[in-house]
Amino acid sequence: MKRTKLNLPPESVIYTGDYPNNMTQIQVFAYDSEHMAYDEFTDIDFESELAELLDSDKNIWINVIGLNQVETIISLGELLGLSPLAIEDIVHVAQRSKIEINAPYLFTILKMVYRSKDRLGNFAGEIVHEHLSIVLTDRAVITFQEKDDDVFDFIRQRLKQGNGRLKSSGADYLYYAIIDALVDHQLEILTGMGDLIDAYDQNILEDEKLELDQLFKLRKQILLMRASVMPFKDILIELNGQQTNEWISSEVKVFLKDVSDHVNHVNDLVALYREMVNNIYEMNMMNTSNQLNQVMSILTIFSAIFIPLNFMTGFFGMNFKYFPGLESTLGIPVFLATAFLIFVGMILFFKKKKWF
Repeated sequence: MKRTKLNLPPESVIYTGDYPNNMTQIQVFAYDSEHMAYDEFTDIDFESELAELLDSDKNIWINVIGLNQVETIISLGELLGLSPLAIEDIVHVAQRSKIEINAPYLFTILKMVYRSKDRLGNFAGEIVHEHLSIVLTDRAVITFQEKDDDVFDFIRQRLKQGNGRLKSSGADYLYYAIIDALVDHQLEILTGMGDLIDAYDQNILEDEKLELDQLFKLRKQILLMRASVMPFKDILIELNGQQTNEWISSEVKVFLKDVSDHVNHVNDLVALYREMVNNIYEMNMMNTSNQLNQVMSILTIFSAIFIPLNFMTGFFGMNFKYFPGLESTLGIPVFLATAFLIFVGMILFFKKKKWF
């Protein structure tokens, strides 16, 4: 059950998300160009070690998984020097994406989008929109996420295995790598959506009726993607500005400009897919209406054909003693032949008028 912040004063630290983890997991990467140390903790029981790492000359990535243990989040935030309002925003998952440039750190809130995994580690197909907070200091990056699934596996592999630019660069490059991973997974999700939209479009062209619940689900996911993606553009504009020079070097800003191009591409795809889904919905409704019109046209034609036949049946079925042809042995054959000729004549007339 979600908790709400309605009618609560500022700086009320309450987790409002859907993932009540039992324990908060904290992953710590300490690295430089030659070495990398990794450790995991399940609570804020490493204050002295973290303080020592923060005072060292190594770059640090602290990844906090699980936000419902607010006492742990508060303790960690105080240890890192975060403001009470920043700690409040970290656990308030409805907070809009934003960037704040404060004196001791750069604080960013984004939405992380990815496909969920089943118990075997395979992608289940469900799209997850997760609240993500990123804190950048001189030599450290601290990320706060709601659950253990994320988009950072490739970054972890690069830190553990490689000796490339990520390990030899500063914390600002790690900050860039995290944002780049978020945008890359947005493109991956949109690629899957594009394939699904193409399949729906092909079904429409083949006059196959679509299940509206599937179409509505896809449209909802696109709207959620739009809400997640739209703030990225403004955030990257600020990151490339002069105010962030204290935290982000000019070399890293070159890479951030490349991410800006990807974000523009993502925004264009979201707008395009939204329009395509709306067109598919309209085409589906139009096809359904056309099919209904065809059915009604056929029923109307049959009704029109049987109007004179019903008249003849009613006329010759009247119970009079003296009736022409009543005693004739050819009465029924003549009646059936006349009815058949009327039937054929009306069919040919409707066909000539192109009514069906």
